[in-house]
Amino acid sequence: MSPKLRRGSALTRIVFGAALLITLLAGWWIVSRTSAANPLVEALPGQANRSSVKSAVHLYFGDAQGRYLVAEQRIVDKPVGEAAFAAQLIGDLIGGPTQGATRTLPVEARLDAIYVTAAGVAYVDFAANSFFSHPGGIGAELLSIYSIVNTLVLNVDGIRSVKFLIGGREAATLAGHADLQAPFEVDMLWVR
Repeated sequence: MSPKLRRGSALTRIVFGAALLITLLAGWWIVSRTSAANPLVEALPGQANRSSVKSAVHLYFGDAQGRYLVAEQRIVDKPVGEAAFAAQLIGDLIGGPTQGATRTLPVEARLDAIYVTAAGVAYVDFAANSFFSHPGGIGAELLSIYSIVNTLVLNVDGIRSVKFLIGGREAATLAGHADLQAPFEVDMLWVR
């Protein structure tokens, strides 16, 4: 093979390699931009895709006096996706405790949707009449709020805070007392 032909084929390989590298980088850039354009992940109750992974979780219910939260450990089938997992945990909270604690959410509470942003804020949307029979009072209301917040943040890796919506809209309060304008973060002072 002549030196000229070898140089030509080497040049062809370099050009081909550079074109391939540029194509791969452009593809990566397009995929990363498309993912960033859709930062919300939504889950509706009952849409959880079950996986075969079992997970130990801690659900936070009221103590016997209804003044603090106590953890109830359960082993659950963990669905794929943070929003689906969060929806399942809230469903379990609505279902109530099984080990002697007290309810923190009314039996008729209904979760309409959960959205989880890339920043880790879970928007939890309850049906409009979910807290109609809530006992009320600032203590009981905060117990309900932190039951949800602590359960979600301490069990779902991608959730750092929880923002409450009622009937698809921002709500001033859950049942007339606690201010729901800002997202809530974990507060372990409620746990005994």
